[in-house]
Amino acid sequence: DEPADLLRSSMTDALRVPLGLLKQVREVLSEPTRLPGVATQLNDSVRGLLNQMGEVDPARSPLWTKRSLQRRLETVRVPYRELIDASRALGGKLNTAFVAAVADAAGAYHRECGAPVESLRTSIAISTRTESSGSNAFSLAKLLVPTGEMPIVERFAAVNEALAQAREGAKTASLDTLATLSANLPTSVLTRIARTQSQSIDFATSNVRSGGVPLYIAGGLIVENFPIGPLGGVAFNATLLSYNGSLDIGIHIDTAAVAEPELLRDRIERSLNQLIYAAPRPSTASAAEATTSKKRWWTRLFG
Repeated sequence: DEPADLLRSSMTDALRVPLGLLKQVREVLSEPTRLPGVATQLNDSVRGLLNQMGEVDPARSPLWTKRSLQRRLETVRVPYRELIDASRALGGKLNTAFVAAVADAAGAYHRECGAPVESLRTSIAISTRTESSGSNAFSLAKLLVPTGEMPIVERFAAVNEALAQAREGAKTASLDTLATLSANLPTSVLTRIARTQSQSIDFATSNVRSGGVPLYIAGGLIVENFPIGPLGGVAFNATLLSYNGSLDIGIHIDTAAVAEPELLRDRIERSLNQLIYAAPRPSTASAAEATTSKKRWWTRLFG
């Protein structure tokens, strides 16, 4: 509970400083009826943030314990349409398929290295944007994912449920709140909080949206577009970027933690393909409707 205690003690003085917010204060004062709602929202946000900070259970991998400045990037590419169709057919979303596949691969990696583990903790950015949000809003959620031996479809269902719970909890723990508070906290406190939090996470996952059409740089076509997500003290960060009909995945690895990067990459690729082939196939009518819908979208954009 150390990070939460640090945050509570520091907030006593930090919150005396205006939370950056002269504009917001002016808006609130111009509409006094908003005051109760603003107070409730701030209280909920801080409570949600404290709950996140209170999760200090150590990372669970018996293998990925070392950290270094040595880095390696592995890449995987899978077809966008096939994976998103599989996600929907299994009752989830693209994030579910991605996290489930990485969890499946992480479990296989541990078993093949002689150190089976039943669960690992991952982090993922979850959108908390609402109709009233002025810009993108995100919260960084942590969740335990099953990594023991089980059918890929069963793992998908378990991860889907865990993500649903994480989304519910993330509604009040936005990164905007963290950014506002961190601007007023001592660097030493922030460093200790960040270190403690990273030590509770085995690996990170991220999903980034890119162009749905071909992109060019100085007239040259971008053929593949692999992202590199920050490690922040975890063993690896698998980041997915959707681009032009494909899902380009960059696996940014701390090689002191993951001794066999190629094995991890191969298992992630295998798990993604297993999900694609395990999902029920859409009917011919549904496939035709999806194609027609895509054509209508393309016509609206370029017609």
